[in-house]
Amino acid sequence: MVPQYWGIYYGFANNRYWMRPTLLAATPMLTMLTLLLAGGSAVAALLPGGPLRVPTSPEIMIADAARSVAAARAAGQRRLIVRIVVPQLDTVRPEDLDPWPGGLAQQYPYALSLARQLLCAAVGCAPSKVRDSVVSAEDACGLLLAEGAVPADDAACLVFAGPDQLDMLAQTEAMVGDSRLLLLLNPQWRRPSDFARADRPRADRLFFERGYEVGYAFDELACRGEDVKVVGGFVPGWRAFVFLDDNDTAGVPLHDEPCLPDRPDYAWLEQAINRRHPAPRWARKLDEADALGPAFLRKGQDRPSQ
Repeated sequence: MVPQYWGIYYGFANNRYWMRPTLLAATPMLTMLTLLLAGGSAVAALLPGGPLRVPTSPEIMIADAARSVAAARAAGQRRLIVRIVVPQLDTVRPEDLDPWPGGLAQQYPYALSLARQLLCAAVGCAPSKVRDSVVSAEDACGLLLAEGAVPADDAACLVFAGPDQLDMLAQTEAMVGDSRLLLLLNPQWRRPSDFARADRPRADRLFFERGYEVGYAFDELACRGEDVKVVGGFVPGWRAFVFLDDNDTAGVPLHDEPCLPDRPDYAWLEQAINRRHPAPRWARKLDEADALGPAFLRKGQDRPSQ
């Protein structure tokens, strides 16, 4: 008989996240979530050692982020940065210049739901034990507090914190203390120059000199006109993939080794693309048109391999 458990199933449908109690069979994904909920020592002993993957769904992204955050927490790291991609809505079309015309305010409810799921898995608590509040409606910044099994397992997460939220970061630091987990989900800064000159000493004290590590990062960017995805975090190893065609869902690795020791920067990505795929996308499209004719005359024909 296959073991079954009552659990919470998260889905992404009709552009909204939803959850409902569900009877679940013991699958590998459920086993992973069970380990995450079991606590730091169990996670540290049983986490797979392979590199992170490029997620193909919000569920995979959050499961991998929780795996990496739990590993960092088990190793004693209490200050973590998590960078994720908020899934686009089904109403977004390829020709849309901006998939989020409403900016962070439009993304906020979806990011908040992802942050809630991440905290539940990483801390090991029920959704009812996570409370959220709006820090700044204008800047679309929010705070989530998760109640663990014991006070030492409590955690906090600031969503979309920007350079103007240093006061809230200081208050959250004082509330969480050194021994509890604090996540920054998609913080709106990367370097000291993102802060006003007068705020930089305080930013150094609260963030840049505070020992924050990348718990998980999944980035999508354009490099030399190509779509590139980079994934990595506290679980050892970074991976970089280029997507040479709009129909490509797996991507092509930009490195021969299974993973990279550090996050590749833009210059490294550009050099790797130029070395491995010297023909730019527009040139490949011209070759495709020469081989198959105009796109509007090719309905039903197989596309050439890249």
